[in-house]
Amino acid sequence: METLQAIKSRIRAVRNIGQITKAMEVVSATKMRRAQEIALASRPYAIAALALLGKILPRTPIETPLTKSRAVRTTLVILVTSDRGLAGAFNSQVLRLFERLLADDPYRERQGHRFLIATVGKKAAAYVDKRGYEVVGRFHGFGDYAEVEEVRPLADLVVSGFAAGRWDRVLTISTHFRTTLKQEVLIRQILPADIEKIRETVRELRPERGRYAGLSQLQAASDQLPATTEYLFEPSPAEVLASLIPHLITMQIYHLILEANASEHSARMVAMKNASDNAAEVSGELTIAFNKARQAAITKELVEITATRAALEA
Repeated sequence: METLQAIKSRIRAVRNIGQITKAMEVVSATKMRRAQEIALASRPYAIAALALLGKILPRTPIETPLTKSRAVRTTLVILVTSDRGLAGAFNSQVLRLFERLLADDPYRERQGHRFLIATVGKKAAAYVDKRGYEVVGRFHGFGDYAEVEEVRPLADLVVSGFAAGRWDRVLTISTHFRTTLKQEVLIRQILPADIEKIRETVRELRPERGRYAGLSQLQAASDQLPATTEYLFEPSPAEVLASLIPHLITMQIYHLILEANASEHSARMVAMKNASDNAAEVSGELTIAFNKARQAAITKELVEITATRAALEA
């Protein structure tokens, strides 16, 4: 059995850990609420922007470099993770899905096809560097509440590289925020811009319940617009799409990072809450063990005193 001093030291250490994790839980909860507000506030704009692109593309014969499909020889994968750890399975889920993509993607068996990686977050960069994948860009430090201008260098790299033919398909692997207790890792194709992929992304962005649940009905109504709807373009369809599509792609990437930020803080808050609860449980068990050990020591001393007194009287 451990000594009383050893048990007391363990109790002190566990309580200190519990205080730290409780403080981190409170901080993560505050950041999570703020990140949720930003992500939810941007969601209507992202839905409207993607829906606008989805309406324009099938109604104009203009084909831009960002909408033109071509033979896929190179795929760029954008991995969105966090800069910091202590977020439960947040990062490992993204990385597991990435490995599954490399193993199951139908293009992997085509001769000459290769994967390129762009990392968002230090955890993704460390992971791909350790395994020797070919990296074309590393981005981190977007902060707890990313701004559009922080994300623009990543979007510019993606769009310019696709337009220049450096890659023929762009996929993102990121965590989509559902609720505080539920985050879902999704693979999305953002380039080439495709009407079906856009509609799929719009469906994923719709909240199932809560503050913006009514957007589902609004979007369903807009999806039913007749194909004969006419649009007037100024100055010209080609110039409008050449300016509009890169902007919408930037906003789509920005929204994915906002969703990932909200998911990260939610996952960290839950992880810290579990750690705090575990620390409280272990502290209670150690306190019981300490009391039992102390009682055993007192009983032993009483027995020794009684035995000594009996020996002296004899």
